[in-house]
Amino acid sequence: MRQKLTGLLKNLFTQGVSPRKLAFTISLGIFIGTIPAVWGSALICAGLAAVFRLNHLGIQAANHLVYPLQLALIVPFYRIGADIFPWGPSVSLDIFSKGIKNAAMGSFVPIAVATLKALAVWFLVAAPVAVVLYFLLWAVFAIYRPVTRQTASCPSSAKPLQ
Repeated sequence: MRQKLTGLLKNLFTQGVSPRKLAFTISLGIFIGTIPAVWGSALICAGLAAVFRLNHLGIQAANHLVYPLQLALIVPFYRIGADIFPWGPSVSLDIFSKGIKNAAMGSFVPIAVATLKALAVWFLVAAPVAVVLYFLLWAVFAIYRPVTRQTASCPSSAKPLQ
């Protein structure tokens, strides 16, 4: 039963997907999964998977697996963003807590500016990491190529994932 379930999950993740596309799917899911905003990463991943015709299960799994990392990096991204981009209003934890409760009181703009700074830092850090991760995963998946209908019909020297 366990082998059957493992085989089913393996097929869901790799069905008809080349090593390059699987590496792109996972690295993009991790890239979007670390965005310094706790809303919308699943929707962004679903949209990108539809646009690029990626494996929806793979991108969502990668996105959700890095959720603890996303939570751990939110505060550092906001702090580094405030240090690198010193213009605009500074935001303290007090403004965040009050701003969430009273969005109409004028604290929306400082929070939006701080979020844009954090997003800029996230992009500067996470984009190069995602590119490196893509090439590493591509190499790994090319060596341990998953067995698909295409690879099963033409034998190759690559080993299937186990």
